[in-house]
Amino acid sequence: MILPLLDEDATAATVRELGLPERLERANLFRTVMQHPPVGRIVGDAVDALVLSGVLDARLRELAILRVGWRIGAAYEWANHYRLARQAGLSDASITAVQTADAAVLSDAELCVLRVVDEVIDGVSVTPTTLQEARELLGDDRALLELVMIPACYRAIGTLLLTFEIPLEDHLDPWPPGGKAP
Repeated sequence: MILPLLDEDATAATVRELGLPERLERANLFRTVMQHPPVGRIVGDAVDALVLSGVLDARLRELAILRVGWRIGAAYEWANHYRLARQAGLSDASITAVQTADAAVLSDAELCVLRVVDEVIDGVSVTPTTLQEARELLGDDRALLELVMIPACYRAIGTLLLTFEIPLEDHLDPWPPGGKAP
């Protein structure tokens, strides 16, 4: 850990002062970024807009975030979003299939979501063909915006996590369900 974690009470006070959801204050990510409230607001607003208040189907959202975490090797993202993926109804088989984009397990829609993530990570933007497929799949331009923003924002969050070696919360294991890292 490069930066010390902010005290839990100080984190909670800053989260409340910024008007962000209380559930963010317990995460080590926020115990780090709230040391600089304007940066903390950016990260908090992104998480709120894309995860807590988003319109994109929760299953697809979590597949996208897991794919980012896997592709960049961010155990923190993977471990925290594994729980959210399970809560959204994804099986361990589907979650593990994110690692290889396994077409035998994932649907065409789920594979499209992974392609969006891969194209943003690999080439900065989504190709017109994939974008059109995602637009037709989602049927909601707000959800499409969220889907494109997820790899962009979670890549940035991953950069913070990896650069500052932000530790997992004590109750989480890295790389569930099998413990296999990329």
